[in-house]
Amino acid sequence: MKQYKTLIQKNFGSIVGVAFLNILMSFAMVFAGYSLSFLYTAYEYKGDKVKALLYTFAIVLFIWLLAMFMYYFSLVAKSKIQQKLKNELRLMVGNKIGSLSYSDFVDKDNGHYVSWMTNDVNEIYSQSFTSLFSGIENLATAIFSLGALCLLSPYIGLAAIVLLVIISVLPQLTGKRLQKVNAERSEALEVSTESYKDVVMGASIFFLTGLRNRICERIVAASEKVETVCYRFNKTNVAVQILISTVSMVGQVILLLVTLLAAVIGATPAGAALSVGNLAGSFFNGAGELVQCFMTVKASKPLWEKFNDNDADISKSKDTISAIPEIKLENISFQYDDRPVLKNKNYTFCAGGKYAIMGESGSGKTTLTKIILGLLPGYTGNVWYGEQEQKDILIEELYNHVAYVDQQVYLFQDTLRFNITLGLPYTDEEVMAVIRRCCLEDYVRSLPEGLDTIIMENGKNLSGGQRQRIALARALIRKVQYIILDEGTSALDEANALDIENDLLNTPELGVIIITHNLRDRIRKKLTAVYSLA
Repeated sequence: MKQYKTLIQKNFGSIVGVAFLNILMSFAMVFAGYSLSFLYTAYEYKGDKVKALLYTFAIVLFIWLLAMFMYYFSLVAKSKIQQKLKNELRLMVGNKIGSLSYSDFVDKDNGHYVSWMTNDVNEIYSQSFTSLFSGIENLATAIFSLGALCLLSPYIGLAAIVLLVIISVLPQLTGKRLQKVNAERSEALEVSTESYKDVVMGASIFFLTGLRNRICERIVAASEKVETVCYRFNKTNVAVQILISTVSMVGQVILLLVTLLAAVIGATPAGAALSVGNLAGSFFNGAGELVQCFMTVKASKPLWEKFNDNDADISKSKDTISAIPEIKLENISFQYDDRPVLKNKNYTFCAGGKYAIMGESGSGKTTLTKIILGLLPGYTGNVWYGEQEQKDILIEELYNHVAYVDQQVYLFQDTLRFNITLGLPYTDEEVMAVIRRCCLEDYVRSLPEGLDTIIMENGKNLSGGQRQRIALARALIRKVQYIILDEGTSALDEANALDIENDLLNTPELGVIIITHNLRDRIRKKLTAVYSLA
């Protein structure tokens, strides 16, 4: 739980401030409970009892109102720090996702990562930080209540301490079980989020095949699986709560009995029973909740471990890249499990050269592209960028020199400008220059807010050709040395595709690698070389 400690240290001042407000609130609530004994004192007043009772009632009411006022401010403070900590938890999740290798990233469905940022963040905050603040509050409540009980009678205080030891030890017996079912629940929530997303994304298929009922069936099936696991967690958690509540209830009865016995022997006034009833409830509820909070924080350990950064920092030992005069593949072989895809392939791509890689579906074109881009490090042979081998370079720097345009374009639900610049500070002139190169100028002029028009989810309000042109503009604006088009103009009409490809091929300083299964004759004539994958 290294990140837990790090977040506490980073936000130590804010956490201490909230904790201090919780302690003040606990003191105010306990003192309000203790103030009920004032009414008994007023009742025994030798003078005007009615006046004394009314006066004391006004004081007790003021104390309770002040306690509720403190309670309000403590809740507001906790809401504020919740906002801050949840943002930092999602930053932690984002850093974890960003640190994954490409192969590790694609091992999980996108729904898993959505679940990390929703379900897991909420659970981590609830189990770790909500429990932390509740634990501090309940610790203060238990201490103040114990102090008040000791003031009423040392015998009552001693009995409370003995019972506290019992209530602290018993729940530890279920700690390991609680951690296990918590980890199972987290995994089940990931899978369910993935299943729900899958149903929603594929709903149109069910609509168009007259199988709408399948939508409900798949949602219910996914829901039943996750709720079964959640039930096991809740059942274990409830067992712990019932155990603590039972001990607390018995403890309150025992304290009341001790108070009455102390009153019989004259060690405390009989009226103390009025305050003991309230204070015993505060003490045992506080102590019980404290133990429950401690157990909950311990149970959150599997969630924190999920986001541990166990990867060694090898970036310091990697070389940087200043320029790439050529990309050279020597004796490249690759296989998925036991299925060979590439065997002893040798290709060279020079800066400014124009190339095509041809092959039928399944011939290894996309695999070869991913190897060039450093996305599949499990190859044999060598991939050279100038005189630097891929295994020796900091792979992130490669993308300052090589851009990739996939046929499966993804667009963010953001402005057109962001989808081209990705938030980098390019000028409007630079953006419009690549828009013209990608034949998007008329489209941009037709938009109500121009470059600042919002693109809908994954560009579903655009045609396939428009999406590909935006992706191409995203690549060109970076002014890279090489651009790889993996069927990158396949969704365009013939005229626009030729215009864009000719523009790229007529740019002397740009190295172009076209991945295709259908090479146009007019394009073939302008290529430096054509490589075929059998």
